[in-house]
Amino acid sequence: MNLKNSKFYKRIQELRRFSKEKIRKDREQRTSARLDMALSEQRPRHESDLEWSSSPRRRSKKTKGKKKAASRLSGGKDTHCSSPVGDEIPPDAGIQSYIQLNDKCYRLACTRQVPVKSSRDDDRSISESKSAICVSNSRYAMIGRISKTLGYKLVKETKLWNILWSDSFPGVELFKNMKRFQQINHFPGMIEICRKDLLSRNLNRMFKVYPHDYKIFPKTWMLPADYGDAMNYALTHKRTFILKPDSGAQGRGIWLTNDLKTIGANERLICQTYVHRPLLIDGYKFDLRVYTLITSVDPLRIFVYNEGLARFATNKYVEPTPGNSNDLYMHLTNYSVNKRNSHYELCDNDDCGSKRKLSAINNWMRRHNYDVEEFWTNVDDVIIKTVLSAWPVLKHNYHACFPGHDKIQACFEILGFDILVDWKLKPYILEVNHSPSFHTNEQVDREVKRPLIRDTLNLVSAVLADKKQIMREDRKRVKQRLLKTKGEALQRPRVCNGSTKTECSPRKVEPEEDQDPLAQQVAWEDSHMGNFRRIMPPPDGTKAEYYSQFYGQTNQVSIFAETAASKKREDLARKMRLQIEEKKAKQDQMLNGRSKTDKRKRQLVILPRAVREKNRVQLYRLQEHWVPGFISEAEERLRHTWLQMRTEAIKTLRITENVYATLYEAGNLTNTDMVVFPHLYQHLQNGFDIKQHT
Repeated sequence: MNLKNSKFYKRIQELRRFSKEKIRKDREQRTSARLDMALSEQRPRHESDLEWSSSPRRRSKKTKGKKKAASRLSGGKDTHCSSPVGDEIPPDAGIQSYIQLNDKCYRLACTRQVPVKSSRDDDRSISESKSAICVSNSRYAMIGRISKTLGYKLVKETKLWNILWSDSFPGVELFKNMKRFQQINHFPGMIEICRKDLLSRNLNRMFKVYPHDYKIFPKTWMLPADYGDAMNYALTHKRTFILKPDSGAQGRGIWLTNDLKTIGANERLICQTYVHRPLLIDGYKFDLRVYTLITSVDPLRIFVYNEGLARFATNKYVEPTPGNSNDLYMHLTNYSVNKRNSHYELCDNDDCGSKRKLSAINNWMRRHNYDVEEFWTNVDDVIIKTVLSAWPVLKHNYHACFPGHDKIQACFEILGFDILVDWKLKPYILEVNHSPSFHTNEQVDREVKRPLIRDTLNLVSAVLADKKQIMREDRKRVKQRLLKTKGEALQRPRVCNGSTKTECSPRKVEPEEDQDPLAQQVAWEDSHMGNFRRIMPPPDGTKAEYYSQFYGQTNQVSIFAETAASKKREDLARKMRLQIEEKKAKQDQMLNGRSKTDKRKRQLVILPRAVREKNRVQLYRLQEHWVPGFISEAEERLRHTWLQMRTEAIKTLRITENVYATLYEAGNLTNTDMVVFPHLYQHLQNGFDIKQHT
């Protein structure tokens, strides 16, 4: 059945025509009423002249309605402006008609006024450009509230947004479907420095190439690949090691050890040497959360926020020993770990509390005669080198995902760098967070994170892209490609390494398009930095030359390729795993004497698939006809008696309370433990000793 010949389709078309006609008539009526009001307000009482002017800002889609309304006033002629009878009329403005107001006759003339577009990008504002932001993929309500105050319109992900703010890495399909005026708050490939294992691999690779420049992180091994190297280092150096999961977060799964032999040969962990002499404030260990904004990767542009957070441990620091290595409240500075400690301190003053601002740390350093400027120069150096370690992958992924973004950069990203400072005031990079927490549970969080989000949205160059113009160009380009128009198609300027190569058709170019989009972005960012400071490219020319050497990485693409050293490490680790497995098998054989059963199990595994399937079906049939045996009532009564005795012993000896208190002190309580035993958790939060009394 042809849909266009159906009655339903014809009825829909009639309704659409009727609605368009009604909208047009309403628009004409509103325009005529507005012109009548303007005539009554601008009527001269003591002068013989009357001027009507048409402002470019009022010219919109309603021009057609305005022309018809004005023609009714002037006897069927289009009028946009008027002049008195005695005034001179320019030769290009023809006399159209006369109009009579208050017993005076006025001569009307039509002059064409062309709206002049301002080429100053600094005069643009977010409210004028009507930018839209999507925060539906973010769990932080603060971002939406701040966006509203800046003039952004909150939309869903299915709408045409200008900025998409997400807490997680988006998929490649989203990158591919983005328009040229859209931006997202994540770079493709930033996981290269945001996962602990990939960050360690990139920093170790750069350390081998530039050993004197990349001493910015503790000595690190990736297990099990570097198991042999770590064991050899532990034999010659008596150090404390900190073990982390390769992709963990919020301090989960971190522990300390002095003996690497306790680590399983097949465990996937990140092993680092522990910085045993950190900088202490009031006897507590702390680290710095430095917020860094990356607005472009080619060319690389990095901004650091001048305000951040210092997160303190909640127990006073003592050098690690086998006795205190389990005290996570002493050795870890993660907020998610220390907030469970009863010694966590909430304080509105800058000089106290378990979480403080960076400005308070700077004041403390000045009081103790530290060079604050030199310290932050070293911190900036650590941040730049960390990003440069993954720069080849970032550049390649960006150009692969966004080949046509020529107006503005398609991505920006706020990273949270966790930096530890030792007693010599030397910074070490610990990890990089691609989605730092923007919770505002405390006053210090609100004072730091709200201005950070506001300055970030002001600094990104989303307002430099004209959404309507870009959509018109894209539609025209698609139409020309589909219809195979013989005329020259609109060419996109391609931005590469700061230079613009443009191949344009011989058409009239607007004044705004004469400027380089990259130059517009740089000018916008330099004039809207707020509380940010630019560290890359550095303002000093000598530093720019120094960092230029790190761009020439020889193994840009083959960073995942196998090398002779990596093969040797894997062979050594494989041999050590085989030795450990053989030793364990011998021990099991001596203790249990089950060598025959082990051989049988290995033979069963080697059996063909058809034989294994036959055995499985046979076992299933045996289980299907299984009948339970006889149950003795005396045995059941005895079992219930033993269970009752066990329950009374647990209550009398307070085993549950002791285990719960031990887990709470070690910081290993889960959300399930808090929900199942809320009274015990409440008592511990209030400082009661549940081991002795409830």
